[in-house]
This record gives sequence, C-alpha cells and structure tokens, in this order.
Amino acid sequence: MGTSSLYGGPKKKALLPSDYDPEGNSEQEIPTGNTIEETEPAEGNPEGITPSKEQSELEKPEEVAGARLIQPSFSWGTARRSMRKAMNNRSDANVKSAIRDYTKALGGHTNAMRQAEKVRNTASTLYNFLSGTPDAIRKRLEDAGIRFEGRPTKEVFNHICNLIAPVPNDLEDSLTNMALQETFADVAADQSIDLSQLENYNEELLQYLVGGLMKHYIFDKLILQSEQTALKYCKNTTDLRNLEITIKQYIDGIVDSIVPNLIKSGLNPVDFNRALETLCDISYQQMEELR
Repeated sequence: MGTSSLYGGPKKKALLPSDYDPEGNSEQEIPTGNTIEETEPAEGNPEGITPSKEQSELEKPEEVAGARLIQPSFSWGTARRSMRKAMNNRSDANVKSAIRDYTKALGGHTNAMRQAEKVRNTASTLYNFLSGTPDAIRKRLEDAGIRFEGRPTKEVFNHICNLIAPVPNDLEDSLTNMALQETFADVAADQSIDLSQLENYNEELLQYLVGGLMKHYIFDKLILQSEQTALKYCKNTTDLRNLEITIKQYIDGIVDSIVPNLIKSGLNPVDFNRALETLCDISYQQMEELR
C-alpha cells in the first residue's frame, strides 16, 4: 500500500517554505474562482474575459477564517487557455504550464492552502478517528456508534464517511465530500489493504487516506475550475480524458512525495493540523513552480 511518485519527482524543499505564514495574514487576498466565459479581447480587457452572471456572484469577496477573499491579478482566462492548449498538445511543457497557471489563478500556493480549510478540517477529523492504538481506535468508533466486528471494510468506511463528510452546501463542502468518498472507494477497491483487524489501522493507512483525500481534492477542484474552456472546444473527448490522467499523475506524484515526511501517527492535534497546512501548501507550491 506504499505510496510512490508518479512523475519525475519534484525537487525537494524544506517542510516550511520561506514565505509560509502559519498565523495567517488578514491582509492576504484570497480568490474563490469559478466558472467564466472567454470572449474576444475587448479594449481595456487584454485577456478577453467576460464573467457570467453566475461567476460574478460566486466570485464576490467573502470571509473565510478571517481573511478577505478577492480575485487574484493572474487571469482565469489565461489558466483556461493553458488547459485548452495542453488538451490539443499534451506535451510535458504544456501540461506543466496548465497546472502552473491554474495555481497562480488561485492566487498562489499560500492562498490555495487557505482556501482548502474544509478539506483540511475533514482530514483532521479522520485522523482523530483512526490514529493511535487499536484499543483507542475501537473506543472512538464505538463511541460514535460505529461497530467494527463482523462488518466488511466498505461498510465500516461508508459509516465513517457519512459521519464526517461535510454537507455539500457550497463548492468547498462539495469538493471535500466528493474527495472523501473517492478516497474511501480507493481503499475499498485496493485488494492489498486488509482491514479485517484493527491492528491494520496504522500509520501507512493514515498516509494513504490523508494523501488520497488531498490528491482527489486538488485534482477535482482543478478540473472543475479550469476545464470548461477545453471542454467547449474539445473535438475528441479521448484527448481531454488523457489530459486529465496526465494531470492526475502529476498531482499524485507531488502529494505522494510529501505525505510520508509529514503525516505521522502519534501527533497531537496542533502538530497534525500544522502538518496538513504544510502538506497542502507545499503541494500547491510544487504545482506553482512546475517547469
């Protein structure tokens, strides 16, 4: 069940980037970013972007964890055109450019990490359930009304998923909910994972779950926010699907290379939450710096 990098391997970085700000910056502006339409460039609008009515509403500034969210200076139109270009020519350079431009459109890696608060909260809740000794895990499950003995892994995980998955009231809730279900589906489908004994709920499984949750969240959000233009001009859906597979491989490789260094059993809640912030921040930083 071990993890492995699926691309050439991102260059190693310190666990805390030089610009990492664990306290947050109330002046930092974080975008939400959603659906926009491309038009021919107009005077005073070199990127040729005309927001749809839905986009205007979804991208209004809002408050998240005390930080005001507004649009970044980097254009979503540029990010979507990079995705379209990569679809038409799936070279390494074009795929990396699409991933890089998307991350910049989010406002950069620090803003992207802050936007991922809900998926980080869900990962923290998952850790609180499945970390520690088998007896401790058993007690938490029983206290939550989750019976383990005599039930298949899929049934137990579905119960846990239903218990901790956020209600999909907004985009981030929906993305987190979907990523959690996809991660548990991966576990249920992986024949190498035997969860018939609580002793198998170990550090390796935690890394698998937390890493999977982060990989699915980052990928699903990227596809949702940047693929509209590519799909609009797509003449062969196979090309688009192959691009998605390639992008997923890059994201999986980045996250898989970082998870083992950060996600450990026995961390206290504060340290684990800091590890999640760092995991998310460095993952997006690697995406932002792909060359």
